[in-house]
Amino acid sequence: MLWGFLIILLGGGVFAASILMDDMNIATIYMQMGFGGALGVGVGLAVFVYVAGLVYGMSSANGRKALLGIGVFTILLGLCTLMYWDEYLRLVLTFLPSAEEAPALPFIGLPIIGTGGLMCKLGSLKD
Repeated sequence: MLWGFLIILLGGGVFAASILMDDMNIATIYMQMGFGGALGVGVGLAVFVYVAGLVYGMSSANGRKALLGIGVFTILLGLCTLMYWDEYLRLVLTFLPSAEEAPALPFIGLPIIGTGGLMCKLGSLKD
């Protein structure tokens, strides 16, 4: 109910703004709103699945072993992202910019390493 009201309120605001301003294209704004909403739902779903997997993984001994293994793999993935951005990663994912074009982009490996460390820590907890 609340989300429906907020969507109607947002849509009404965009429609009113399009009436008041002559140079505003309402179809483009609705498309951007839809894309933003889909992106928000996708990010929320990814975070929910990630946290649910962590909680489920911590509930059994085999789940903790799996978390520990996935954590080690994730740490190695983050290290490879840091060290081999231009040499290997850009050859596979050709749409990524080079480290010269975006020098801070290879450092996306740092949060990946942090996520792997969290998984290793949660996977190493004893009963």
